[in-house]
Amino acid sequence: MARIQNNPVRLSGALAPILILVLSLSMVSGAIHADERPGAGVTVQPAVASWTSAVPVSWVFVELLEELGYNVRNPIALSNPVAYLAITEGDAHYWPNGWFPLHNPQLPANFHEVATLFDAHCPACGIQGFLVDAASVEKYQITSLADFKRDEVRKAFDATGDGKADLFGCPPGWGCHEGINATLDKFELRDFLNHVDAGYAANFAEALSRINAGEPALYYTWGPSAWLLALVPGEDVMWINAPGIVEDEAERAEGVTGAVTDPIEMGFVAANIQVAANNEFLKANPAATELFRQVSLPLAWISEMDKAMNEQDLSDAMVRPLVKEWIAANRETVDGWLEAARAAAH
Repeated sequence: MARIQNNPVRLSGALAPILILVLSLSMVSGAIHADERPGAGVTVQPAVASWTSAVPVSWVFVELLEELGYNVRNPIALSNPVAYLAITEGDAHYWPNGWFPLHNPQLPANFHEVATLFDAHCPACGIQGFLVDAASVEKYQITSLADFKRDEVRKAFDATGDGKADLFGCPPGWGCHEGINATLDKFELRDFLNHVDAGYAANFAEALSRINAGEPALYYTWGPSAWLLALVPGEDVMWINAPGIVEDEAERAEGVTGAVTDPIEMGFVAANIQVAANNEFLKANPAATELFRQVSLPLAWISEMDKAMNEQDLSDAMVRPLVKEWIAANRETVDGWLEAARAAAH
């Protein structure tokens, strides 16, 4: 039997440097690929809130984590308390839909020991309160619900002729219905304000119709929502001050677009929208941690998406391509977030 010799291949002097260069370039390419995708091989389980405006926010984080190389599962829809419990137990790694301080009572007792709340990606965006058409704010110098005790203001906003200003509010059964009534009772405003508590869509339509006709209107709304696009705070209408429903919640919110004062007492707690995430996941994934610090989302865009979802009856899956369009339109900013996240992984 012939003997097989295992002799090393010897390269000529001309080929050796070329092979070394090829191997070096391959190693550099692999390093660059790893740098671009620090989350490669890691599976992530997000949670998402049940309200519509939470969906586009959720998909933004999914898209960006995937650009960092993470394998991101579809977000699981959970109620607030269940989501925070899932994060503390590691069943969900993050949830980008926290509204704080509103959600503080829903946190498990050990939450801050095992999880982190990041700075708001949409500061003071979870808002609710009272608005007046901009023309009337200027004409009557309205800054607060207390101004409706003035005869000239009350008469101007009296659409029914009952001697009271009409406040287009919320239907029975809604939390805001109870909140508005509590405000009227606690601060003795019943003799000056009539809470119109029809269906919300009908109430808003009436306020919109009056304002478009150049007539005064006072109404309640919240955001992020499509309602903030139909009548834009700072342009068509202004947020006005209101007494707090309960004394320890009478917070003064800063930086609210379209507010008559800064800070402003909304009458309801203005919530920061924040990411909550499991600490073990964060410790093992510095790129994701830094991404959660970097992302900043505009209230107007979230409201636009909420409007599109409601008007077009979009499913969660149909929202994702629209999120991709927003990312593409803001590519320079987004790339800055991703660069910071990649740098944190070193």
